Amino acid sequence: MTEERKTNTPETEAVAESKNFTRTAQKLNFSQPTVSQQVKKVEIFFGGTSLLTRSAVSRQIELTEAGEAVYRCAKKVLGTLEDTFGELDQIRHSAAVQRLEIGASMTIGDHMLPRVLAAFCGRYPDVRAGVLVGNTREVCDALEDGRIDVGLIEGRDIPHSFQRTDFYTDHLVLAASPALAGELGDASPGRLGKVLWITREQGSGTEQYLDSFISSNHIRVENRIEYNSNFAIKEVVKQGLGVCFLSRLVMLDELRSGELVELPVRSSYTRDFSYILPNDRPLPDAAGVFLDLLGEVCATFSGG
Repeated sequence: MTEERKTNTPETEAVAESKNFTRTAQKLNFSQPTVSQQVKKVEIFFGGTSLLTRSAVSRQIELTEAGEAVYRCAKKVLGTLEDTFGELDQIRHSAAVQRLEIGASMTIGDHMLPRVLAAFCGRYPDVRAGVLVGNTREVCDALEDGRIDVGLIEGRDIPHSFQRTDFYTDHLVLAASPALAGELGDASPGRLGKVLWITREQGSGTEQYLDSFISSNHIRVENRIEYNSNFAIKEVVKQGLGVCFLSRLVMLDELRSGELVELPVRSSYTRDFSYILPNDRPLPDAAGVFLDLLGEVCATFSGG
């Protein structure tokens, strides 16, 4: 586009619509001679073609046939320019919006992350957060593949090498329905080995700690059912079908209401929740802010 067309066409369009040089000058905050000069430049640009004529009847400015053609095309060009600037503004705005992709294992994702995200989004509403919830292995794989920026996990055995920092100590408890707890009595290893165990699936951080608990207490589990949902495990155990070994955070409401009962064990069992970061790529600025808030919010939890 030449400088004459970019600068002068709007003035010519304004004259065509108002049909008066004086009103056009007032509208554009130009002098009348300036408007006339701009129109003349457009006519020169189009080979000296006369675009305007003065009506002998009304004394208003009218478009010639050539002026009508230029006016129609100018409207299309200016409309296209406006659309182009609009799209560029959207692209610039989109690039300015920060994104943070977070992965969380299920206990953290279901019972801690909502409170952290509420605080984060309240302070930084312009940051768009995406969340992936899976087991520890799935979160690690997503971080390795670059699908998330930060991972929050509960398992210790992870399949990749990351920067790892603990941020919360979680308490794991053995639980059953009140009726089954009464039948088990002192929950000896022999009795526990014969009941049905409702457990998490392979790759889950909770499942890793369960295996350690069973081994250290010399329990020979005869039968177990695996679920990939903490909620489903709680519902099955509440029906009296077996026992479970889960985070106290997961069962806090049921333990308080008496729907589930904590079974006696030889000692308390804890694990650390950790955040993991990639070793080989930079983090979004929002990640540091999120991790600071993670520590603040998790200090308010009392699930232990």
